[in-house]
Amino acid sequence: MRFLLRMILENAGYEILEAQHGAAALERINEWRPDLVVTDLMMPVMNGRDLVGRLRADPETASIPILLISANPHAEVAAVDAIVGKPFHPEAVVEAARSLAGSGG
Repeated sequence: MRFLLRMILENAGYEILEAQHGAAALERINEWRPDLVVTDLMMPVMNGRDLVGRLRADPETASIPILLISANPHAEVAAVDAIVGKPFHPEAVVEAARSLAGSGG
């Protein structure tokens, strides 16, 4: 899934930094300060719900837009800015990214 999302967003002009799980994502976000975080709920080590909670609780990362990619598009994750359901169309992911973070590169 990460590979597919990376290809979609890179083709739309975005610079992508990946993480294998939620805890690694949190470390990279604290180092890199991205314009947008794209996450799933189901991840090893730290799930997406916990990642979102940690990002929103930290004043340094609280304002970063978060796009949730989820098999449950009605997931109740109040702190995300947008949700794209799985399976998704690449255009839906790019449209959500543009809406939240701008037009890419």
